[in-house]
Amino acid sequence: MKAKLLTISLMLGQQDRKMVGLFMGCHDFLDVKPVGKLIPTEVEEFENILNNTYTVDWYYMDNNKGTLLASLGDNLQISENSANYNYTATHPNINRYAAYTFKLPYGNPEKPDYFWEWGTYRAVGLLNNVIDGVNDVKNEKTAKLAEELSAQARAARAWSYLTMAMIYGPVYDPAGANDTKTIPYRTAASPTEANPALSTTAEVFGLAKADIDFALKSVPDNVNHPARMNRCAVQTLMAYYYMFARDFGKMLEYADMAWTSALAQQGSVDNLIYNYNDFYYEPDPEASPSPGTDVEVSLDLKGQDDYLGQTYHREMLFYRVAPSGGMGSSGYPSVEFISLFDKNTDLRYRLFMLKDLGYATTVGDTKYDDGIVLQYYRDVKIKMTQGFSYPELLLMRAEAYARNSRKTEALSDLNTLRKYRYDNTQGSTDLPNGAALTEDQLLEEILKERRRELPIATFQRVLDLKRLALDNGKPWCKTTIEHKIGTQTYSASINSEYYVLPIPNNIIKYNPQWGLPLDTRPYNPK
Repeated sequence: MKAKLLTISLMLGQQDRKMVGLFMGCHDFLDVKPVGKLIPTEVEEFENILNNTYTVDWYYMDNNKGTLLASLGDNLQISENSANYNYTATHPNINRYAAYTFKLPYGNPEKPDYFWEWGTYRAVGLLNNVIDGVNDVKNEKTAKLAEELSAQARAARAWSYLTMAMIYGPVYDPAGANDTKTIPYRTAASPTEANPALSTTAEVFGLAKADIDFALKSVPDNVNHPARMNRCAVQTLMAYYYMFARDFGKMLEYADMAWTSALAQQGSVDNLIYNYNDFYYEPDPEASPSPGTDVEVSLDLKGQDDYLGQTYHREMLFYRVAPSGGMGSSGYPSVEFISLFDKNTDLRYRLFMLKDLGYATTVGDTKYDDGIVLQYYRDVKIKMTQGFSYPELLLMRAEAYARNSRKTEALSDLNTLRKYRYDNTQGSTDLPNGAALTEDQLLEEILKERRRELPIATFQRVLDLKRLALDNGKPWCKTTIEHKIGTQTYSASINSEYYVLPIPNNIIKYNPQWGLPLDTRPYNPK
């Protein structure tokens, strides 16, 4: 029966899924057998669900695969021309502009929330069906595979809910009560079962840890595709959990465990990280504008293999589709983001921070043109992830070493990544004077490297800003973010409602048991 419910939820349109897939829907749908749709009756068939686009795509993205969360961070900037003539009130993603200018509410409270409905709960609905479904159909022959699939689904569920709780609530503070009610940690597959109560931050962390603990017992060492977690990915997830729980001893334990697992599986660091020293472009002589103009033409990136644009390339540990940004659609790379890079030695800058035509439009007889601007093309040239990459794992271990006062090991991990990201023709790629840095100075360098390494326009930087705001008085700690459009400055405190998304009204209406008031704020994003 649960397998049938799974297929039905995939068949329904958005409004019907609202009622059936998550919100205790209408019983009339439950006995309808869809034509031409797979109804899993064997354990092996559930494996494909973990690769389904609805479990891999649309996390924290809008309908054009950008995200307002990137607009809340400090990696992007919006030009004055774009603000005036591109982001009109009718722009399909005006919420990005509203977030950039900190104008609440960012989205229309009466409209569906893509993050909630297209991302987490649609995906978790499928994951819950896997968890329950494999138990319904397993037999003695398939029991081990059923346990592995359930473990992978529970690990993916934990990643989803941990992330969402910190987007729709505060980050975990070990010195605080962590009693803010955030999201429902739904584990039921049946759409007829009522939603649970809203979990507090502490409760979400506890439930997620239970899922990760379960996964660690049964997850396989190898997977066919990084859309599903292997043992290394789940160990990384546990390090991620402890990073946000701020238990840096445990973070180090699991990050080290995960990196050791990665090396055991892949043999060497060379098989885990691309060496950008071996990357180059093959220009297209037929491109327009042609090579040699002020606009840099670089269409075909070449590396050590032909998998850069694939979801399974060597750096991919746990794949979740990432929004792309920094090419004008979401905003240009910010002045601060650009300044993070050493223009002479950092190959990420040389390969991906490229000149291109900026936003331009004509209104009446007047043209408004940003001209030639720097745009960041890494997320376009290489497939990125909102999940985990091996370089991120290495930097997690480096951060954990640094936070545990193990400078030598922390610097070694940082220099390992730098070997693959900095120009080796100009001498050593090691961090200059790294051994002479204080613990705080070294940790700051590691966190800068993490910012350079993560995708430019995902939720990841915003969650880092929120967790690092707890490092009171440290040089990497920001408590306020400022955005500029022309001469106008907009600012907001990280520890405020501006960095917590509200549950949309259509969800609240179907869940009166939560006791949440409807959002009655006027919606006027511009």
